[in-house]
Amino acid sequence: MLYVVKSFKEDKDTSGNGNPPLSEEGVEFGKRLKLRNNAIVFDMCYTSFKLKDFGSALILVGDKLIVERSHSLDNAKKEEITDFIKSLPQDKSILLVASDEVVSMIKDAFDCMELK
Repeated sequence: MLYVVKSFKEDKDTSGNGNPPLSEEGVEFGKRLKLRNNAIVFDMCYTSFKLKDFGSALILVGDKLIVERSHSLDNAKKEEITDFIKSLPQDKSILLVASDEVVSMIKDAFDCMELK
């Protein structure tokens, strides 16, 4: 089963690099989401290289899984995202954390469940 999560709220980008971390509000939301979905056991977890996506994934899976980063989830290129999703094993419980735009594309093209 494929599970998707939109990355949690980011902090202000004080570094100027366009890659801000999670805000306190984002961290708190992630903790609540984890509690609501704690019965789900993930076999794999993938995220983009954005700090907010990676931080969101870490809150949800903790130290139970290695969070794999993929450049395929960094952008909104439908073909690249589709190829990446098709390459994943079908018999695993997989969590994907990405931006709103990427999650929307995945939901439109694949049978998955969005965690809210």
